[in-house]
Amino acid sequence: MSAKPTARPGRRRALRGVGFTLLSVLVLAGLAHGLAWFWLTGVMTVALSDWVTLQRARGWDVEHELPQRAGWPFSARLVVPGVRIAGWTPTLPQGFVWDAERVELSIGPPRIDRLLIAASGQQRIASGGVTVPYTAARLELLLPLDQRGGQRPAELLLQGLQAMTPSGPLAAERIEARATPGSPLNEPGLGLWIEAWRMTLPPVPDAAAFGRQIAHASIDARLTGLPPPPVPLSPRDMAQAWRAGGGALDLRELSLRWGPLAGTLRAVLRLDAALQPAGSGDLVLEQPAAAVAALAGAGMIESGTATAAQAVLGMMARPPADGGTPRVDVPFGVEGGVVTVARFPLLRLRPLVWPEQVPYQR
Repeated sequence: MSAKPTARPGRRRALRGVGFTLLSVLVLAGLAHGLAWFWLTGVMTVALSDWVTLQRARGWDVEHELPQRAGWPFSARLVVPGVRIAGWTPTLPQGFVWDAERVELSIGPPRIDRLLIAASGQQRIASGGVTVPYTAARLELLLPLDQRGGQRPAELLLQGLQAMTPSGPLAAERIEARATPGSPLNEPGLGLWIEAWRMTLPPVPDAAAFGRQIAHASIDARLTGLPPPPVPLSPRDMAQAWRAGGGALDLRELSLRWGPLAGTLRAVLRLDAALQPAGSGDLVLEQPAAAVAALAGAGMIESGTATAAQAVLGMMARPPADGGTPRVDVPFGVEGGVVTVARFPLLRLRPLVWPEQVPYQR
């Protein structure tokens, strides 16, 4: 029996050379990746420090514990324990506080052009003496790192919200939101889209007529108008500046399914000379009689007005072409503090009170 042929010495050396080359490439690639991760997390640490310094210079209180690098090898992540942010905004002149047990900042595939900010653990939000502790299964904010490519939105995802308000527990299965600066014509403005599923409200008497659960709510809107001058203004001055600049709120679609309230509103709203809402649009309302009865049960409209509105809307209700619940498609308007549906005065709004003092800033 003949012996098996053995590999030639030159071939063995060639195979060892190829293996050594591949191993060297892998080691160098891993080293380069590690250096890139270390550099990027360092850049994130410096950027966080710069942001904190800037906010403190603007009068905000920003505190956090020592950041820790994490995420290797799949992402560059910065874990920031014990975050606290306190200050004020023009819309919250009584002050604003947000605490989070932990915040993570990360950059990684598949969206390496975005910064993901995720908060976890026990959290708290407070304003005007009201404190709301809460937790969430997921609370993530996705921010674009570079706007030179055009208008890119900031995105928010909130899942499994469990909060305790002064009126009782509040829960939400899922909330998504997008905020897009500017407009298609590069004019000052803000595009806003929010959608929420299965929200459970606190047991407050004002909502008893509609039930505690909002099955679905969504808004697709655009806020336009010239921004106020870059100086501290009172809320009233800001409202006047927004009105003078042609400001408008374009409700492309406002949808709500809350007990007997089920419908869609499309309207354009502005501020009138008294700085009160004014505008017009179209309202599609399902089960109008039940909706009006719930508004009356909540004390928002008088019983006599409700009876008349039910009669008017009942005559206009028609089932959709594909069948289903009868609904009305009628004009909607707001003028002089009165909301009209099908040109019928349905309810009166409480006047908006605009504070005339500039919010305090340290």
